[in-house]
Amino acid sequence: MLSSMATFPPLQDVENHARNVRRALRAAGVPSRVVAAIQTKSYRTGRKVTGEHATNRALRWSLDNTHPQYGSEYDCKVIFVKLCAQIFCFDNAPELHDPLRSALQLYLDEPIASNTYRDKLLLERFDFNDLVAEGLNPVHGHSSFHIGHEDPTLKPKHAPNNIGWRTYRSNLIQGNMKLREARIYFLKLIGRYFELGEIDIA
Repeated sequence: MLSSMATFPPLQDVENHARNVRRALRAAGVPSRVVAAIQTKSYRTGRKVTGEHATNRALRWSLDNTHPQYGSEYDCKVIFVKLCAQIFCFDNAPELHDPLRSALQLYLDEPIASNTYRDKLLLERFDFNDLVAEGLNPVHGHSSFHIGHEDPTLKPKHAPNNIGWRTYRSNLIQGNMKLREARIYFLKLIGRYFELGEIDIA
């Protein structure tokens, strides 16, 4: 089973960072409902009330560890902090200052700086102002901000090193492919377009 205990802070620190980053997001104008939604996605299962793996917003760590939506309590709380930290890398994100900036840097491989975050597959950017606007004027059943997995086949897949912000289109296109497989698929698809003369760059 994948474990992130060796690469992220101890649980007590993670919980403290979670409280502080929640406050920072709200102070920056992110609506409370958006922050709550990120925590729900991190901590709780989706709504799947029928079938073999039925569950409805259960705490992920309360499930059997063979369940597709399982995540350890530690990993779920790290994921929440990581996703919040990534928001401060969106375009037009406010600047974070120490000590919170240094604390959140422990969850990311890249420096925390606005205008640096891109979708891992489509390389599309995310805008902080769009996140705020979407939270203030939500449209039921629609969001431009999704959470995706680099390897959807990983067990458990709800692990910090496997999760990040993705666009709806990115998740849709990747499907059950690993990120690298999806990128290779793109290249092959482009090659076929050129081979068949469907694309002519002139």
